Amino acid sequence: MRTMDSLETVEIAMFVEEIFGTDILEGDAEHVGPAEIVDWLEPYLSNRRPNGQAQALLRKLAKIQQRPELAEGLDGTWRREQIAAIIREIFR
Repeated sequence: MRTMDSLETVEIAMFVEEIFGTDILEGDAEHVGPAEIVDWLEPYLSNRRPNGQAQALLRKLAKIQQRPELAEGLDGTWRREQIAAIIREIFR
């Protein structure tokens, strides 16, 4: 995993907060990688639905990655593979 500067860390944290509708503690963002973020988000999002921005991003990723399952069931609750796809895209 590559090292991020503090500005990049803040930008990623803000984007994650916006897409997933959650707050990330300031110190947490600097010390975790994509897998840990997915593990942290999954239980938090288990009873929540993707917001409009997240739905649009999932549709885009489904098309780009040729993985239509990412855009299925967007009116339901978050699934791990959806969370992971977005987090991988953010860290790409």
